[in-house]
Amino acid sequence: MESTFAIIDMLPTYGLLCYAVLSVCVAVAFRTLNRTDGERCHPRAAVVALLIGSAAVALFAYAAYVIAMPYAQPDMVDFYHTYQPVVPLFLTGCFAVQFVFGVAAATGWRGRRK
Repeated sequence: MESTFAIIDMLPTYGLLCYAVLSVCVAVAFRTLNRTDGERCHPRAAVVALLIGSAAVALFAYAAYVIAMPYAQPDMVDFYHTYQPVVPLFLTGCFAVQFVFGVAAATGWRGRRK
């Protein structure tokens, strides 16, 4: 029974960590799409699908944070309450980085190359 509570205690953190890893993977995927050479069509459908999926995972991560927070041990509840205002900013910031890389990949913008 103790291991179940340990999982619940860390569930909000696991959700945020999962989204951080997903955010990096999606940004790298967009960067890779942006670097492909040769003739290709712009992968707008793939970019939109990945952004929608990423937004859904961000909402699930925030829901896990809010739902599991009251069931954690008292010392962890205080910790999660302290950082609750920052969590939406973190998730929005990660999504904004993905969005910028996605727009760059969808439009074919590469920036300056020397």
